[in-house]
Amino acid sequence: MSASLAAMLRKSTTLYQERWVARSETEYATPARAGIVEEHIGYWEAIARAVETQDFEELMSFARTAGRMQARDGRDLADAVRRTIAATNLIELALLEVNDGDVPAIDIVNEIGDVRGLIAMAVAEGYKAEVAERDAPAEARERLRAAMQRRRDRAATTTLLAGSEIAPLYEGGMRLHFVESGKLRLYNLLPNGRTITLSILSENDVFLQWRAESTSLSCLCAEAMHDSTVLTVDGDALAEIVAQQPVAAIDVITQFAQRLTESQVLIEDLLNNSVNIRLYRTLLQLAQQFGRLDAGATLIDVPLTHQRLADMIGSNRVTVTRKLHELQERGIVEGRRNATLAVRRMDRLEALATGAETD
Repeated sequence: MSASLAAMLRKSTTLYQERWVARSETEYATPARAGIVEEHIGYWEAIARAVETQDFEELMSFARTAGRMQARDGRDLADAVRRTIAATNLIELALLEVNDGDVPAIDIVNEIGDVRGLIAMAVAEGYKAEVAERDAPAEARERLRAAMQRRRDRAATTTLLAGSEIAPLYEGGMRLHFVESGKLRLYNLLPNGRTITLSILSENDVFLQWRAESTSLSCLCAEAMHDSTVLTVDGDALAEIVAQQPVAAIDVITQFAQRLTESQVLIEDLLNNSVNIRLYRTLLQLAQQFGRLDAGATLIDVPLTHQRLADMIGSNRVTVTRKLHELQERGIVEGRRNATLAVRRMDRLEALATGAETD
């Protein structure tokens, strides 16, 4: 049955697209945007591959990403699941219409029903994961931001143009930075002069620069990936704010510990893993953190020049360019405008990153 269903799925692609456009125009009273239609065709292709191979991991990854995107768009969970069910209902209708009678209609309904259930659960899983990650520290960080803003006499607001940097801490002490807007690449300077990225920070993220004594050097820096605004406090004002906001202080300490752990992991990566693995892992993490569905792929919504990617993994631009070309030739990623990348096969990128698939 599955082989027949997969063939019918591919046969009914055009009909499904027409139905989705018509539904968008009648139910939502707006012309269907090309990107939305292509997103649903991407779903369609993932379903067909899953049915053909009986490997549903790519489809589940696609659906979890869709759930995360709908959470980021501000939809509630019920609406996210409803939209998912509506899309799979159209799949069912299209299949029934192209069925030439070889497959009993009840078999189509039952099998698509099973797939619908898997997709809906994965969408809900992605949605809940996004909400949990976003909302858990949100209230504490908002209180931290308010406390920092109240100390305008001791706090500094800095506007960073894209490409501008927050330099290392050259004097002893601590400095707390709160990202009010934009995106920052948090990185460490390496002894060979290269850099390696610890994480990408967005609005409401915080990071701490710390230098124990004048003879040591803090190598933690940040680069604005977009135009960004950062609120900064240090010295006695930092101690006062942390004392007033113990929950936020725990959040800051947790993030600081996380940065140290990430540094250790990245050092181990540099020592033990090839440039290829480091690149695959970085692309996968960026796609999971900043990906949004676009034209049947996961668009990494941050500017990524080849040099910036090289800086992220402690490599050089020539090597990164060569590896990206190889990934493009294999249909795993593709270049987009404005120095962005899109992942067309998240399942294969994940397999490369984990070593399940070799180069």
